[in-house]
Amino acid sequence: MAIVKMKKLRFMTVSSQASDLLRELQLLGCVEITEPRTMEEDELPGGLSRCAGADAARLRADHAALISGIKLLDKYAPVKTKILAPLPEAKLSELLDEKNLPAGIRLAEKLIGLDDRIRRLSAQESRERALVESLQPWRDLDMPLDCSGTRTSAAILAVFPASAEMEKIRLALRDATENAELFLVSSDKDLHYTVLVCLRTDMEEAVAGLRPLGYSAISLGDVAGTARENIAAAETGLDEINREKADCAAEIIGEAPGRAALKLRADTLSIMIAKAEAEAKRLCTESVSCFEGWVPEEREAELAEALGKYDCAWETADPDPEEYPEVPVKLKNNRFTRPLNMVTEMYSLPAYDGVDPNPLMAPFFILFYGLMMADMGYGILMIIAGLLVLKKKKPKGGMRTFFELMLVCGIAVLLSGLATGGFFGNSIVAFSEAFLGITAGDMPVWLQKFNDGLLFNPLDDTVFVLFGSMALGFIQIITGMIVGFVQSTKEGKFWDAVMDQGSWWLVFAGLAIGAVTGFWWVAIAGFAALVCTQGRSKPTLIGKVVGGVASLYDITGYFGDVLSYTRIMALMLAGTVIAQVFNTLGAMTGNIAFFFIIFLIGNMLNFGLNLLGCYVHDLRLQCLEYFGKFYKDGGRPFKPVGINTTFYNITE
Repeated sequence: MAIVKMKKLRFMTVSSQASDLLRELQLLGCVEITEPRTMEEDELPGGLSRCAGADAARLRADHAALISGIKLLDKYAPVKTKILAPLPEAKLSELLDEKNLPAGIRLAEKLIGLDDRIRRLSAQESRERALVESLQPWRDLDMPLDCSGTRTSAAILAVFPASAEMEKIRLALRDATENAELFLVSSDKDLHYTVLVCLRTDMEEAVAGLRPLGYSAISLGDVAGTARENIAAAETGLDEINREKADCAAEIIGEAPGRAALKLRADTLSIMIAKAEAEAKRLCTESVSCFEGWVPEEREAELAEALGKYDCAWETADPDPEEYPEVPVKLKNNRFTRPLNMVTEMYSLPAYDGVDPNPLMAPFFILFYGLMMADMGYGILMIIAGLLVLKKKKPKGGMRTFFELMLVCGIAVLLSGLATGGFFGNSIVAFSEAFLGITAGDMPVWLQKFNDGLLFNPLDDTVFVLFGSMALGFIQIITGMIVGFVQSTKEGKFWDAVMDQGSWWLVFAGLAIGAVTGFWWVAIAGFAALVCTQGRSKPTLIGKVVGGVASLYDITGYFGDVLSYTRIMALMLAGTVIAQVFNTLGAMTGNIAFFFIIFLIGNMLNFGLNLLGCYVHDLRLQCLEYFGKFYKDGGRPFKPVGINTTFYNITE
């Protein structure tokens, strides 16, 4: 198709009508409001000033609260939804109704507050459990944990490694001082928990004697009373915490019926945020608001009708060539080329003065994808998945283009599989030979043809597949050069196109003629044309000659580009062989149940790998080998102010 022609738009209206006018433009959905041109405040004409956008910040904060509330309801009161269930529908009037927003925001803030309370209680619960865990080894100690002894004696809580024998520890203590005693409170697989009681005057000798055996004094902080008392108090506190957490969770769950209203209000706020952000881009005086933006030329009449309802003045103009980098890009696609938007946007939108690559890329991308996977079974799965999601889920935006692309590529995979004979690899032959006793040669002729492929079999005709892949690549590269030639001609650079693309065409034609007939003069003429023309931009004669001679090296680049298309063959063979390996492994078991288990697992893995791998390699061929011949990227997407929702589909 083409890149939609844009018009530069300027309009002004009385400030009292600015909000209503922006809502009208939202409903129209064809105007992108842009930031005013970069100027200092004192450079703005006619007393204009930039309008504050604080309202948008407040709306974004409220929107974030609503989204948090929805997520909390989904967390505490999840609802089961069908995988392919479409979004619920809401009337536009409901989405634009703002009177219930305060109630929705209050509900969201209540949910956030309850969740915060649960988080604080959970942190407190963790501390209480840690305290109980640390006190458990001292549970049987009747001495208060904050007791450090008397004026003349010391009582110290200490631990020793479990590998140390208590008898040896006591003997070491007795050797160090006779005025000390060690009491074992408990032991576990890691430590002995003890109390050391000794005269304060002998404490240093006692500790010195025990240290070689792993002695380590411990402190339990500000814990007062016995361990048993503290554990009981902590367990009582834990019960109270759990009750309070349960009450908060129950209160959140009790608000679950308000989930739909929160989602509706979140979409309402999304619409309000888009309007507020557009409003913040205006220039204004006390009574007038001025806007700048872009509108597709094909929607100009609709815009004029909408603006005519308000007290405003407006004008449109074609952008100047120096403004092209600022012009937003919108691609005009039909149902066949629209799915390729996903590929184009992943790489880069074309520049405004470039060419729409989708119709030029679509036949090649879809064909290459089909040849890379080339299996009827996988194609059927892709078609079913694409149709189901598009029909049942009714997705929007990028998700829709993804499944549209899956559908058209699935058709190509199915047809390529029919041409090459793949149906989940060689599943029919493997199953028939293993469990029905029917060999490939005993099958009906039509089934043999079905298995072998209507046109060729990639495993039997490898050389044909190799040269066929390279031939397809050469065709795409020449197509890219033709598009580049046409673009240069439209830009008034006809002779540059003749010298740049035409010289190479002469070389390619000459090489083909020479290979077939032995007449090489056409190729020699092509090489001479390259030497004479490719250095023309150099300022000196020597530079022109060197540049022309050096351009001959580019033939290796073209050769490398053509070789890159052999990945079509590689992926076709890899997918076929992997499927056959799993089918063979399943047949070797001699058990139908095991065959189907291995068949399903293996083919699903192969299908998943091919689904992604074929896309990545196909994308590479388009973006590097093809786009490099004509594509001018760098466009920015057209983003009109509109009605965009997340949780609801809009009905009139």
